[in-house]
Amino acid sequence: MVWQASVLVNGLILLTFSLHSFVTATIPSSAKFYTIHWNSSNPIFRIDNTDNIIDVNRYNLKFEYDQVNLICPVYVPGTRDEEMEKYIIYNVSKDEYETCRITNPNPRIIAVCDKPYKLMYFTITFRPFTPQPGGLEFLPGHDYYFISTSTSDDLHRRIGGRCTTHNMKIVFKVWGPTQTTSAPTPATASRWWPVTSPRTTTTSTTTTTTTPPPTTTKKAKTYNKHPNEVMKSEELTLGAAPAPRSVCALVALCAVTVVFAMR
Repeated sequence: MVWQASVLVNGLILLTFSLHSFVTATIPSSAKFYTIHWNSSNPIFRIDNTDNIIDVNRYNLKFEYDQVNLICPVYVPGTRDEEMEKYIIYNVSKDEYETCRITNPNPRIIAVCDKPYKLMYFTITFRPFTPQPGGLEFLPGHDYYFISTSTSDDLHRRIGGRCTTHNMKIVFKVWGPTQTTSAPTPATASRWWPVTSPRTTTTSTTTTTTTPPPTTTKKAKTYNKHPNEVMKSEELTLGAAPAPRSVCALVALCAVTVVFAMR
């Protein structure tokens, strides 16, 4: 009976996320969806690889954001207490991540996995704004660190725990454009100058050639630093791609035509 119940629970979990993946796949979007089982047997937490460092929002269109489901461990009734895993997942600083030691007296809690007989998961959307006060915000170009220091006999432990023994920690690197300054473009290669030959002034001794000044590029705007603002969970959201510029220009042209017709 225990074996049959375990197969049924795993089947329900697989069916739930298969349906979610199917619905997500029918929507045209370049955003990606991740599913992470937060338990010590997940190979993503192995110390001999870097699978726990995840790049998000890379190559997405505007207003498209990746999502992740953090799934808590779930067990069938009758499982022994020493075989069940319970966790509190914290959002921490880089130093706390590296030392597996939570020094913040009021750490930010992402998820609480304390109901081992119930399927629980927490959805995170990696967007730089949130409609909810105190909600999750992930700014481009920033890294966000999640760890769990719980043990089998101490859910609220904040030092070591499975963060040390099983490497239970993850880094989400939110992609953002880097600030670069390109070299000046030669005048002969610039498409903005008129296609004419440079003026030449000839004298008996020297020849002077006048060419347009080199073009310069402006630096990209840097993102202001902003403290991490996260909460336990957040509803799923999905943005839409922006309208093409040609459509916007056509709408503007129609508006101007109507104004002149009314006059």
